[in-house]
Amino acid sequence: MPRSNNVMIHKLQQAINAKGGGPLLYNKTQFYSQQQDRPVTLYTIKLAVYNEKTGKNSYKELFSSTSQIQIVLFLRDYWYEMNGWEVPTDNELWNKAKEYYRKRKSKGKDKGAESENNGWEA
Repeated sequence: MPRSNNVMIHKLQQAINAKGGGPLLYNKTQFYSQQQDRPVTLYTIKLAVYNEKTGKNSYKELFSSTSQIQIVLFLRDYWYEMNGWEVPTDNELWNKAKEYYRKRKSKGKDKGAESENNGWEA
């Protein structure tokens, strides 16, 4: 088991990108919270999508959170779905990520076709 959430995020990101589920980008930004009277770090997962017309990548945000654990769990769910495995339900911490996936999946089904990246719309 990795020693930190950063290591786990990096390993999952590498595995997903190597398997063809990406390229996923992991980004950290900070802002000052007046409510909490401290700097807060926001973690974001983005998918790079190549635009044929411009010849450049555009970046679509898949998930963001101020919790690294939520990012790890989102990437784990993404990895499970990408491989066609059933997403584990033994922990309540990733309910937000599962809810996000369901919304994405239903959007793809509403359009009448499964999108690439196993239902994770860009």
